[in-house]
Amino acid sequence: MRVVKVFNNNVVLAARGDGDDVVILMGRGMGFGVKPGQAVDPSRAQRTFVPTANQPPERTAAFLDEIPADHLAVAEEIFAMGRAELGDHIGGHVVIPLADHLSFALRRAQDGLELVYPLRGEVLHLYPREVAVSRRAIDLVADRLGVRLPDIEAIPLALHFVNAQFEAPDLAKVVQLTETFSVVLAETGGFPGVPVDADSLEASRFITHLRYLVSRQEKGEEASDSFGSLHDSLRASHAREVACAEHVGRVLEERFGWTLGRDEVLYL
Repeated sequence: MRVVKVFNNNVVLAARGDGDDVVILMGRGMGFGVKPGQAVDPSRAQRTFVPTANQPPERTAAFLDEIPADHLAVAEEIFAMGRAELGDHIGGHVVIPLADHLSFALRRAQDGLELVYPLRGEVLHLYPREVAVSRRAIDLVADRLGVRLPDIEAIPLALHFVNAQFEAPDLAKVVQLTETFSVVLAETGGFPGVPVDADSLEASRFITHLRYLVSRQEKGEEASDSFGSLHDSLRASHAREVACAEHVGRVLEERFGWTLGRDEVLYL
């Protein structure tokens, strides 16, 4: 590998081959006395990060320069735990936002400050698995760093794991989606003849489908036509459910400007 850019004595941007495959290498003295174009041994790096569109090299390097090493190490442990529990869609790009949030949360805890997160109820209902992992993360932080974060910190930590699915630049998109999911669930439950128990397995599956729907819409993908000739029979046999799904589709279209095809609506 060859150095593309030196950020500081400990962080460099390096590239393989023709330079399209770049990584950020972090390690003691990685950038000391090194110039662009020189060879670098990646085995010397203590940590390797792959830049993304939402986390370009300069931004990533700036975070790495500011985040304490022990906070970064704990964030990597939290990431590994989250990936093991939640699945491979939790990508490594979540490590730095986790570490950044962790650093600020630790500072607030040491100063005796506690934030109020207005979406607490929605997050607890909509993302129970992420919240469970985040509560374990709080235990991990206490064990590794000796600081007990307030239980409320499980809420933003959970949102970071949710955000990892959508690869949004920050939590603002996930907050918007969480508010929308809550509205959709409430309106579905209030639709005549279509009762919904927000704590049920069916509601959890519905929210999971909405999350995958968001992912497909963000990527410009469409649902595959798996209903075929069933469209008319579904409308005939489950008219109330189809009407409810079409109502949900309109809510999503109004909030995000999406145009849902008939297959996507019937999936709902």
